Amino acid sequence: MTKPKKQEEPFQHSAPSTPNSTCKDWSQVLPQLLRAGQGETILNLLPSVIHELNNAINTVLGFADLLQSEQSISKTLKEDLKAIERAGLRAREILGALRSLANGVPTQLQLTPVDLKEICEQACSLMAAAFRRNYIQLVTDYSKETPIIVSDASRLRFVILALLQNSCDAIASKGGGGKISVKTGRDQLGNAVISIEDDGGGLSPDVHSKLFEPFVTDKSDGKRAGLGLFLVNRFVTELQGKVEITSSETGTKVTLNLPSLEALV
Repeated sequence: MTKPKKQEEPFQHSAPSTPNSTCKDWSQVLPQLLRAGQGETILNLLPSVIHELNNAINTVLGFADLLQSEQSISKTLKEDLKAIERAGLRAREILGALRSLANGVPTQLQLTPVDLKEICEQACSLMAAAFRRNYIQLVTDYSKETPIIVSDASRLRFVILALLQNSCDAIASKGGGGKISVKTGRDQLGNAVISIEDDGGGLSPDVHSKLFEPFVTDKSDGKRAGLGLFLVNRFVTELQGKVEITSSETGTKVTLNLPSLEALV
């Protein structure tokens, strides 16, 4: 019999108030910079692509609605047209979330009332195809006690999307098939709490001590710039919140605490 694999002790890592941004070895940094630059170029192209796709979807929805008003068409055809309409509306919703992402994160904070459920749903919509491709079950639990907060929606959207991407990658790296849980709620002080938990392989021991430094990644395929957790920490800190990560070989959980209006008063 083979000896059971010793389970790695969970570790907790809270974000430092000032991330270390010193990078000296350009031979290691350059590939990540190139990858980040390519991503920026694609984001610049997205607005015009989204506009064209939105026009096409509007045309499909318009004709589907027009044909449904015809008295001569069969019941089966009407049901097919309704299915087309539902798919078109879903595509329009995803394009709306993608448009918000393509607008980028403004340099200055744009504080408005933010519904965390809406932000989480937008990010989950953008990740839906990746979840299906990797046979990932998404479980959401948005508590009715979750407070409305005054925050920057674009920063929060990026944060949730980056964390979902990390969880998806972790599950994909072990061969796919797993679960990601997204929960929102309120802590004892009235602050908003968001947690994203996966049952992937956990974080590599090599990155434990430098999770929030730029260009740090445990992905060996060169597809990630290693900026995700660095930016997550930076944005959450700007929003006067905190990031905490607990990880073991059975998965990773990231918890965000964000001040609600009532907690700030």
